[in-house]
Amino acid sequence: MNIAVVGATGFVGSHLVPHLVEGGHQIIAVSRDGRRLPAWGEAVVASAADIANGIGLDEALDGADAVVNLAAIPRETGGRRFEEVNVRGSGRVVAAAERAGIRRFVHLSVLGVADDPKLAYLHSKWRGEQTVRGSSLDWVVLRPSLMFGEGDGFFNLVKRTLRFWSPGIVVIPGKGDARFQPLSVDDLAIGVEKSVTGAVPAGSVYELGGPEHVSYRQIVEAVMRATGMRRLPLGIPIPLISALTAITDRVLPIFPVSHDQISSLQRPNFTDLDAFERAFDVKPCPFDVSYLGDR
Repeated sequence: MNIAVVGATGFVGSHLVPHLVEGGHQIIAVSRDGRRLPAWGEAVVASAADIANGIGLDEALDGADAVVNLAAIPRETGGRRFEEVNVRGSGRVVAAAERAGIRRFVHLSVLGVADDPKLAYLHSKWRGEQTVRGSSLDWVVLRPSLMFGEGDGFFNLVKRTLRFWSPGIVVIPGKGDARFQPLSVDDLAIGVEKSVTGAVPAGSVYELGGPEHVSYRQIVEAVMRATGMRRLPLGIPIPLISALTAITDRVLPIFPVSHDQISSLQRPNFTDLDAFERAFDVKPCPFDVSYLGDR
């Protein structure tokens, strides 16, 4: 197939595109600047398009058999807003696919999406997802828990927090018992390929995770083991952290976590332990962040 991957240069895209190429597919790698990653071969055509305004989307999707939409932002920074990227941006990709006559459309959402405006990121992902589900396309929506792998966002953020923001102690929100179900990004790539090639039925929403439930405290401990950085975990009540991040959002935007992200910790981020295997007939890899110790 000729597959257009929107958001191809991000974390998931950097793993998905080589996987699809290995499967024999031709790829249109769509990103804002149209750049190529070093690992891409001749089967990948780079194309520039910006979902925040729609410029270049029609041209980028021309000739594609299917679309995978990965483009999203987890936090509002640098003038980029959830409304323009996660909500209207998803709608623009859907509309461009419909204009191009493309049928198969795979949309990457997240576990915990919520029809709750108080949770800005999760609400934006919910609204973007509804645009996809209300379209005329043969869509599949994937909702993974946290994803781990080279270049990931969340676990590298924990690493940076330990290194630069944790002088002897590391803050744990509440009791640190918020549960997650980390999924390997390479396993997600398998699920995306099966979804885009029609191995799973259209009109499906899959909540996905790895083979174990892991608490936030266990995640921090795993990152400390992988990196050799030892810190004393210190539980801080979530309302106190929430109040602090409400201030840092305004005066210290480089603070590693936002007020909205702290609020989102209260949403479930796990599903059945066999969810991925049931969906795609593949056993997912166990949680492993040993790659964080390589640099």
